[in-house]
Amino acid sequence: MPKTLTDAQQKKIKKAIYKKADEFGYMTSGRIESGRFMDELVDDPDIGGVLKEYMTKERIRTYIKDGVLNAYTKAKNRSALSTTTPEATVENLFSLSASIIQRCNGKNSGVFVLRAENGSIFVVSSGTTLKWETALRKALELIAREPRLSVEGKTPFICLQLSEASQELTEADRNHIRTALNAIGVKAVFCGNN
Repeated sequence: MPKTLTDAQQKKIKKAIYKKADEFGYMTSGRIESGRFMDELVDDPDIGGVLKEYMTKERIRTYIKDGVLNAYTKAKNRSALSTTTPEATVENLFSLSASIIQRCNGKNSGVFVLRAENGSIFVVSSGTTLKWETALRKALELIAREPRLSVEGKTPFICLQLSEASQELTEADRNHIRTALNAIGVKAVFCGNN
């Protein structure tokens, strides 16, 4: 019967990988650097050395990448997005006070519907700067699915909250994304920039 990692071992390995990922700057590293970092983790006696007692070297890479670093990336993006709220986003972009009237769950989590005091409807969708089009698609899918969001034939305003945790953007990069989105009447705020 194969040995199984205990919960305590999993937590210790996860903590060690998170610490090394922070020190390395994993969130903003390129593909080549990430590959080297992965090699270092596999060769590390406290990480790969422990894991090799429970799995093959190929499985170790998969465990680290899919099981730990994927969760690390998601946690960093959630942390960046938590620096603002949908209400603050609408206030910042439109100078209007608005309240959440709907929170979406499931594959559209991170999408909110708000109503301003003047009756305007806003759909605020969260995502990353690297995949901003996914956040836009979630907002558009919600609007298509719920035609009652349109008021007097006017579709809701769309705002995107984009995490910068996984990319070091320059102001020119941000302006490029803003310009592309402004072409279709969508506004964006950038969250978690250092």
